[in-house]
Amino acid sequence: MSERQNSQRSPSLPERLTRAVSKSRSPRKGDTRDHSLFVNSIEKAVMVLNAFSRERPRLTLAAVTKLTGLDKSAAQRFLFTLHQLGLVRKHDETKQYSLSPRLLEFAYAYTYSDGLIERAQQFLVEAHEKTGETVNLMVLDGTDVILVWRIPSLDIVAMNVQVGLRMPALYSIAGRAIVAQFPPKEREFIIRATNYQKYTDEAVTNPNEMRKLLEKASKDGYVLSQSQYFHHETAVGAAIIDGSKKVLGGISLSGPGSRLTVQEAREKLLPATITAARKISLAMGAY
Repeated sequence: MSERQNSQRSPSLPERLTRAVSKSRSPRKGDTRDHSLFVNSIEKAVMVLNAFSRERPRLTLAAVTKLTGLDKSAAQRFLFTLHQLGLVRKHDETKQYSLSPRLLEFAYAYTYSDGLIERAQQFLVEAHEKTGETVNLMVLDGTDVILVWRIPSLDIVAMNVQVGLRMPALYSIAGRAIVAQFPPKEREFIIRATNYQKYTDEAVTNPNEMRKLLEKASKDGYVLSQSQYFHHETAVGAAIIDGSKKVLGGISLSGPGSRLTVQEAREKLLPATITAARKISLAMGAY
């Protein structure tokens, strides 16, 4: 996202998509645990749920205790309560717990109540039908992005990516497009807070290089990159804004690098990505 002042922005939507300084939500504010309205027991229950992951689908009481930092008695009480509420399963034969399918009800409610997803779907389908490639819709959460909608390419066989995936924003093409549209302070906050890792051979691990890439994306209005988080992927991303120039999310179109070079992505995916982002932005009130 551009660092230029409001007076320098073009009033047209394409210019906003490519040059606007975002009025997007800030990264999460400071700790509010001392607020009188904060319920500590709910935080601890969420800590227990967060202990489960793709890498840790089943956990014993001892494992939950270790991962959450709760004492054994507290962890046991929370697991018992969550089990009684139907949010976790208990496997008596192994003394392990796992998340319950009932949690999907929350995802279902979110998916069908979120205005961005509702308005974006038809344009994501259009982009998929036009290119045949994978289309992702992502939203920012702190310094990460979460995948909230996805249409996979028919060619994808091995990559098991599902809605709900969380990843560092700067290693997501859509996430980088989102952050590029932030004002300087918010952009710098995420740059400094990101944990840089060598997820792939091409992944950027230098904050200064990331700053330059974000500045370029701010001016270009899109991100085009290869294999930042997933191996052998070429992708294009663009941000979605509303009428107040707030960045609501980002979309990406991607395909396997084995058959999609950067130049081919520029020719095939970039126009569809920009068009979809523009149409979704218009549907969300941009002009």
